[in-house]
Amino acid sequence: MRLISVIRFVFMRLRNQCLPSIALLKCLRMSSFAGRMKEYPTISLDRFDRENLHARAYFLSHCHKDHMKGLKGPLLKRKLKFSLTVNLYCSFVTKELLLSNPKYNFWQDHIVALELDSPTHISLIDETTGESEDVVVTLLPAGHCPGSVMFLFEGGQGTVLYTGDFRLAAGDVARMEFLHSGNRVKDIQSVYLDSTFFDPRFYQIPSREACLNGIKELVQDWLIQSPYHVVWLNCKAAYGYEYLFTNLSEEFGCRVSPLRVHVNSLDMFQKMPELLSHVTTDRATQIHACRHPRDEEFFRTNRLPCGCTAKDGKPLRIISIKPSTMWFGERTRKTSVIVRMGKSSYRACFSFHSSYSEIKDFLSYICPVNIYPNVIPMGRTFEEVTEILKPLCREYSGRAEIVYKPLVS
Repeated sequence: MRLISVIRFVFMRLRNQCLPSIALLKCLRMSSFAGRMKEYPTISLDRFDRENLHARAYFLSHCHKDHMKGLKGPLLKRKLKFSLTVNLYCSFVTKELLLSNPKYNFWQDHIVALELDSPTHISLIDETTGESEDVVVTLLPAGHCPGSVMFLFEGGQGTVLYTGDFRLAAGDVARMEFLHSGNRVKDIQSVYLDSTFFDPRFYQIPSREACLNGIKELVQDWLIQSPYHVVWLNCKAAYGYEYLFTNLSEEFGCRVSPLRVHVNSLDMFQKMPELLSHVTTDRATQIHACRHPRDEEFFRTNRLPCGCTAKDGKPLRIISIKPSTMWFGERTRKTSVIVRMGKSSYRACFSFHSSYSEIKDFLSYICPVNIYPNVIPMGRTFEEVTEILKPLCREYSGRAEIVYKPLVS
């Protein structure tokens, strides 16, 4: 036992010194957005620390941790305690996900959930001076994960779009009614853009449907062999893969009745019945998305987090499927959406973010005056990304310059 402990310690040291941690990999995909838009600086989006503490209103595009920095901080908590007008605006699903975590309960009386595609008038009030600015905000579907939205702001400083994280297929933007005025696209002053994969390495990412079909085929071929053949979906995020869970549950539930996806907890799904019916905490199922404790990440290999034997004591036959995008983008040769990595492990291309070509389609359609990247792709600089985005700005399109007027009250 002592020898095993020593080996474990050595491996952990090697991991920390030589291998990029998940936190480091997140740093390599660097955020360049500090939470403020130039046009409406009294609003903070997806950042809740530092200068953002002085905002008159907060907006949360979705519940992934890299967009929630400072959201449960003591200084913000103190501010809300004495505030009558400061609110957090988000979608209904994001509100439910946020309040399912007791750490955010202090927001309860300051969260305003807004409907999609429903323009809402908001007064941004300075509680010290009484100064007020009016904007109209519209939530648009972002296609990133449950509850994720883009925010369209319209006011005296022009029309501005903040995408949050988004995945829109080519042509989706043309069907968004509230980006249009009559039969023309609204005049967009600035877009604050999810540029995670705005890099030619990620020119084309297979659609979610194509990726899902590849995963379905692999899962079916494995599950039909016996009740002891199980699949582990090795998902890195706490949520966001529900599209995958619900589709697999629906596909195989009629054959292996009932089949729900095993997860660690149902807390975040309690008020979302459309998702709750596809997940379970009962490990006696053939599809798992349960997660390892963080301190075991390096040693997990293909071990199923909830155990490797069935309830009757028989060993389970396990394959793991790791959904990812970055790995596929780094390949020099084109691959299929499913790649076998070893005897029982697979990679599946599955993206929450728009590809290079999808972003170009999106920006070419709305043709904004300014484009500000929110994320710098791994291996790129802010200057490089900005330069690549320039040809997609209005200045290069030949479209006439516009003059912005305040909204009529």
